[in-house]
Amino acid sequence: MRAPQDFLSSAFQTSKMKFDKTKAMRDAERFLAQGKLRLAIDQYEQVVKHDKRDYVTLNMLGDLYVKNTETRDAVRCFTKVAEHYGEQGFTQKAIAVYNKISRIQPNSVEIAEKLAELHRQRGSVTEAKSHYETLAEHYQQKGQKIEALAIWKQIATLDPNNTEVYLTIAASYLDENAIDDAAEAFINGALRLLKKGRPDAAIETVEKALEIKPNDPNGLAAYVEIKFAMGHGEEATKRLGEFLVAEPHDRDVMNLLVDCHLKTGDVAEAEKVVVRLVEIEPSCFPRFIELARVYLGIDDPESASRILQMSSEHLLMSGQSSDFRDLVNAVLEKRPEQIEALRLLVRCCSWQKDEAAFRESLERLAATAEGASSHEDERFALSQLVMIAPHENRFAKRLSEVNKILGFDDELPAENPFDEKFLKQQLKTKKRASKRKGKGAAQVEVEVETVGDTEISNGATGSVEFELSNGAVGTFEADVVDGIEAVDEDDFDIESIDVQEIEPASDDDRLVKEIDSIKFYIDNGYTDLATKAVGELRGEFGERPEIDELKGYLAAHEVLLTEAEASPDEAPADIQTAKAFIIEDLRSELGIDEDEPAPVDGEDYETHYHMAVAYQEMGLLDEAVKEYQDAVGLVRPDDGTRRFFQCSNLLGHCFMQKSMPNLAERWYRRALETPGLDDEEKQALWYELALTYEADGDLENAERYFEKVYAENIDFRDVSERMKNLAVAH
Repeated sequence: MRAPQDFLSSAFQTSKMKFDKTKAMRDAERFLAQGKLRLAIDQYEQVVKHDKRDYVTLNMLGDLYVKNTETRDAVRCFTKVAEHYGEQGFTQKAIAVYNKISRIQPNSVEIAEKLAELHRQRGSVTEAKSHYETLAEHYQQKGQKIEALAIWKQIATLDPNNTEVYLTIAASYLDENAIDDAAEAFINGALRLLKKGRPDAAIETVEKALEIKPNDPNGLAAYVEIKFAMGHGEEATKRLGEFLVAEPHDRDVMNLLVDCHLKTGDVAEAEKVVVRLVEIEPSCFPRFIELARVYLGIDDPESASRILQMSSEHLLMSGQSSDFRDLVNAVLEKRPEQIEALRLLVRCCSWQKDEAAFRESLERLAATAEGASSHEDERFALSQLVMIAPHENRFAKRLSEVNKILGFDDELPAENPFDEKFLKQQLKTKKRASKRKGKGAAQVEVEVETVGDTEISNGATGSVEFELSNGAVGTFEADVVDGIEAVDEDDFDIESIDVQEIEPASDDDRLVKEIDSIKFYIDNGYTDLATKAVGELRGEFGERPEIDELKGYLAAHEVLLTEAEASPDEAPADIQTAKAFIIEDLRSELGIDEDEPAPVDGEDYETHYHMAVAYQEMGLLDEAVKEYQDAVGLVRPDDGTRRFFQCSNLLGHCFMQKSMPNLAERWYRRALETPGLDDEEKQALWYELALTYEADGDLENAERYFEKVYAENIDFRDVSERMKNLAVAH
């Protein structure tokens, strides 16, 4: 015997299997024809019960519920049908069904929202707007201002030509005391009024925004745009100028004022504002580029060159050297002889390490400066050319002439800055004298040792003390031509000198002399120069055992130097004193006692300092660091000058460029030791210290120093932004 539940389940399945949809539909139609509405509804209910996907019958059933005043059931049926059509993308069908519901429930917020969204999807702006307005008014009446504002925003987005809606939104925000949102709504309304050709209404509306938020940059920008559209640009410029008097550090207003001056054609005033702007916020330097292009556009290359001069460091340091060079070349296309632009071209080529262009620009500057009698510029260009092209005597010869014009002591151009400096320090120098006596006279070579520190330069004349092979000592006047002293015939009796024919030196002899010179470099710690010289030696003489031996000598010395740096007290004596002997010889030569401290030589400081600046500009950071360190060793923080501060600060910059923030931090701290630093200098050093810590991953100390700057000057560079970034990083 089967269990009762099994019997019921079987009966239900049999009943389900036996349901005849076709018969039920015919019965429903028959009942409708007979006016038996309730019986017809029962049949349709059975149909949708057994076939839940029959939305056509479900919609018909909803209509019958309406006729039978069963509105709740009708809404239920219509809602299912409308949602189905909406999900399937049948927007128009969904709208039709929701309209049925709307007639049954005319005040339904949910249905109004559904219809508004469907009309928006379909692109029926008017219908969508009507339903959104119904919603907004409903929320407004209920006191739900936040919800009403959301709907008004939908209307504003939906209808770009609707300006009044923004005024409604603004009024609502003001009621809620939401000043920022109210100002934004007024501004948007004003701009839309301007587009519709109603500038008077637009200016009135934007004034409302500025009344509640006077320093809003968007409001001021809209005010400027409207005033210029009305042809009243001068009024906008004047108002911004007045505002800037009250808020002199407002960068947004400065930018707007620059735009105003450019639009009115007052480029000179725009330049003044840009200079102030970049002083406050260096990251705004691209406005210099804009100004330079404007000046070029109005055929004023002189002003463009001045602007580029002011912005050169910003552009080069920010990686825009190519744009900078293009602008300089654009100036030179208009004024090829403009010396200031040629200086900038030299600077840019040096920064880019474009050797060929660097030399070409120097030659161009030298030639142009000579033609313009600008001797200082010519001297600068020639002094650089003498270093990079030491074998071209024309540069040295012309430099000598310029030095005489300017009243400078002439100096023998050397192959590189080290040679130039070292030549002055070398106390015993061998010189070659040439002498012709009569027709067919022989050339003679005299070994001359200077007893004093004689400076030699092409074209110079001076008294030289000499020692002959027989031990006699005398003097003669010598004219230096191309590095060889031409001896005056009347200065001494050539017959008393042992004469020997000069024969060209053999390769072996020249190699020995070159090796001796390079060993001198090595012994005195100038290993970089020695390494370069060894490479040049191999290029000239090829593979030679002597050169291999020299390389081994250099390598061994580098090892000793490394060990000496690690353990200076344990270093060999010759390593410890390698760089000191020249100074000691000089002290002895000048008659200074060993225990007597040598005075600081201002000229020595200037030589090291300016050499370091030149190296830094050329990107030779190791050489720059060495020269800065030599310079800073000659001064003290409390010597009453700014020299220690300058050197320490620039050393910090060099080490940052070398990606060595820990060493940069040390020099920035030493710079802070300088007495009498003003607030701006302290803030700059704190800022740089913060950057070193940030680069070194020490965010805690970075934040601490950024905070010191922030506490005293919130507008210093980008300190505000960096504070925010560090806060996020934590």
